[in-house]
Amino acid sequence: MAVDSGISMTDSRLLEVERRRHFLTRRFDRKDGGKLHVQTLATIWPGAHSYEELLMVCRKLDVPEKDSEEVFRRLVFNILANNTDDHNKNFSFIMDRQGRWRLSPAYDMTFIFNSGGYQPEDGHCMSVGGKTSGMTKQDILSFASDNGIRRPEAIICKVVEALKNFRTLADEYGVKEECTGRVASCIDRHLAEWNYLQKNNGVAALTDGQGNTASNVRIEEAYHGNYHLYADINGKEHKYVIRKGTDEYQTISRYGTLNVPQEYLRTLVEKFIMKK
Repeated sequence: MAVDSGISMTDSRLLEVERRRHFLTRRFDRKDGGKLHVQTLATIWPGAHSYEELLMVCRKLDVPEKDSEEVFRRLVFNILANNTDDHNKNFSFIMDRQGRWRLSPAYDMTFIFNSGGYQPEDGHCMSVGGKTSGMTKQDILSFASDNGIRRPEAIICKVVEALKNFRTLADEYGVKEECTGRVASCIDRHLAEWNYLQKNNGVAALTDGQGNTASNVRIEEAYHGNYHLYADINGKEHKYVIRKGTDEYQTISRYGTLNVPQEYLRTLVEKFIMKK
């Protein structure tokens, strides 16, 4: 997805050995049998912990302008794809044999779960406008304007289109359904927050035979992996825990919490909350 977003990366592929998959990538610090000089952002400026400071280093090293655009592209990708492990050792610079610096190809681009292993980690290592989480599209456009990034909307749209293809790629490479659903839900939530995806408004209010009305139906991921089904019954919030190993858990995992069909949500509420 990073490559499809237009991000510079070296060639990579999956290698399966004894039914285990290994990620292979070509080194970018070797050329014509020799080693190229590489320094991380952390080495060049140990105190750099923001994308603004990363761009300052780009300008100090006089890298080409398109490398600054590349920083912006990676910023957008890292936010929308939840690569929150974007610390200052995951950005590097290469010096060629003529002494010219360039931003290195991207590496360690991956979706990050929190320590519980089921929910996304929301806090980024590098800040934007003083924020490490909850960055809005307007925050990013302001960053682009302040730093002379051209065509920011076009860059964002290219990243968005690549991320919308996540489920297709996950199926192609055999990612487990539960992992696919959890990652897809997070990506979709970010896209919806930036108005690139229509939000799932849940189910319309429903009423049972006793006149009880359910509204504000939703499913949330719990820290230890279960799902919590919520619904307001006659204005009072009720919760049901959908545990791992159940058919309902598998179905929700396959769809992702934000993509569960309305009719299935309705069925869950009627079965587990309204019949209590």
